[in-house]
Amino acid sequence: MGKILLLDEHIANKIAAGEVVERPASVVKELVENSIDAGATRIEIAVTDGGLSEILIADNGIGMDEKDAQMAFARHATSKISSADDLERIGTLGFRGEALPSIAAVSRLQLRTRTRDSVSGTEVVLEGGRIQKVSETGCHQGTLIIISDLFFNTPARKKHMKGPNTEAGHISEVINKFALGYPSISFRFKSNGRVVLNTSGQEDLLDCIANIYGADFARDMLPLEAESGGVSLTGYLGKPSLSRAARSHQTVYINGRYVQDRMVSEAVERAYHGLMMTGRYPVFVLKILLDAGEVDVNVHPAKTQVRLSQPRILGEFIRNTVSEVLSSGRLISSAVFEPAETKREQDKQAIQETWNIPMGESLLREKGLSSAMVDEPDTADISDAADGPGTADRPGPQAGRYPDKGTTKEEGFPALRPIGQIDCTYIVAQGEDGMYLVDQHAAHERILYEKYMERPEDFVMTEQLLFPVTLQLTHLEAQVLNDCIIQLADLGFVVEHFGGDSFLLRGIPAGLAKGSEKEIFLDLLDYFSRNRYTITNKMLMEKFLVTMACRNAIKANDRLGLPEMESLLGQMADLRQPYTCPHGRPTLLHFPAYELEKRFKRVL
Repeated sequence: MGKILLLDEHIANKIAAGEVVERPASVVKELVENSIDAGATRIEIAVTDGGLSEILIADNGIGMDEKDAQMAFARHATSKISSADDLERIGTLGFRGEALPSIAAVSRLQLRTRTRDSVSGTEVVLEGGRIQKVSETGCHQGTLIIISDLFFNTPARKKHMKGPNTEAGHISEVINKFALGYPSISFRFKSNGRVVLNTSGQEDLLDCIANIYGADFARDMLPLEAESGGVSLTGYLGKPSLSRAARSHQTVYINGRYVQDRMVSEAVERAYHGLMMTGRYPVFVLKILLDAGEVDVNVHPAKTQVRLSQPRILGEFIRNTVSEVLSSGRLISSAVFEPAETKREQDKQAIQETWNIPMGESLLREKGLSSAMVDEPDTADISDAADGPGTADRPGPQAGRYPDKGTTKEEGFPALRPIGQIDCTYIVAQGEDGMYLVDQHAAHERILYEKYMERPEDFVMTEQLLFPVTLQLTHLEAQVLNDCIIQLADLGFVVEHFGGDSFLLRGIPAGLAKGSEKEIFLDLLDYFSRNRYTITNKMLMEKFLVTMACRNAIKANDRLGLPEMESLLGQMADLRQPYTCPHGRPTLLHFPAYELEKRFKRVL
């Protein structure tokens, strides 16, 4: 008898569930994708105990008739592709036909759905993937799915779940990504009865950013919009002051699909090079639209990774576009007077009040449901709002909380008039709308760096030392020096072996400040050692020019006269990127006049 058997469909579905349903957030992701594909303009999600006890998802999409409602739970059943050719041009979020049967296989599931033209809807009840009941029911247009006791029949999977708060956090992140990706859809998310997110659906991405991350965050975002060769880029870029220690605030969409794409992230990060500290990452929301045939989305079960046909060309377009936005936007950091936590709580409260808008009857308010999360007043029928929530009497964002799209991108360096110094380190200047503090070392460092970068060849010509500098290296350093001695010679350093692991530094670059040559040489040697397998001549040159700018710049505790301050500020105004030093530190801070008046109680 043969050993190879055809698996029972019920077992196959449980195995497929292991790929598709990793945790409650996976369920939410798959079902919300179905709602979006169904043309919903309102989607409501409610969870209990992080989704481990119950998940409810309702939409006002096109709904299903009785036949489709049952067929949807058959494995590989889908309305989104009909032939192999369709896989080459996928235009929907879901397409595999695995989500519903996989979710049903590891839960108790109830579905209620109705099309616009139907008088009544259909209810389908499943347990462990097996249909228990199909019946006619009264319900709103669209689809409501209730998932109870997730992983009740797969205890091994359930015991690996984290606590309810952790799982709710993962769900929140998923919904945030959908809200940012589809600002034209109204999303409402409730966890244990508390409204966590409530977006307007008014197709304003900046509003969604403020709703999710806070008004201060949105205030420091720069709009991006470009098109070339059939590729469209839109979104918002965070100023360098919004940088994070990880890539958690980098959100990328390709043809409406949230993806995690290292190429896109690295292209954006290259444009930020020199604008933020090492180990920090920019924040952004970037939407890419291109021909569907240029993207293969069928490469990962979770569909969060894609394969692009021309990644290099797209990467260059992204980098160039982001560089243009950063070079023309004003990247001045604003000083924050209030404690961060206090301000964050105030922003959350204000945003909650701003977006606490009436949405008619909740999509989750179903006759016969007894969930503690369903607490909306019973009002108008959702079928009357199938085209989306009304906007006539909806309050907009609070005036002045963050800039309008047209004013987010500020032009030009502010005209500054120096007043004096603080601790011989910071220049106090008066400018448009308030006071500015300028870090004199960081500012001069940026001035010198851009000067060096314009004509680097003028600063790497060798200048012979009258008295050579002795270098006593470790054996490892000596080996590294042998590997990079040609590259160092291209920078203007002339080194001669003096026996053993000793060397003589006989020539240095002409632009190098005297007395710092040994320290800078050893810094470059260390930099090469740490990056010896990836370093390029361009990288080494840039590192040298940055180091030289730092050494040659005005230092903290250097006393400056008003003419010197005026000269420094005037040179900053002519820079390509005056807002950070080459290491990414801010060169100046802005203290808005309104904030000063608040602190002195001139305004309330």
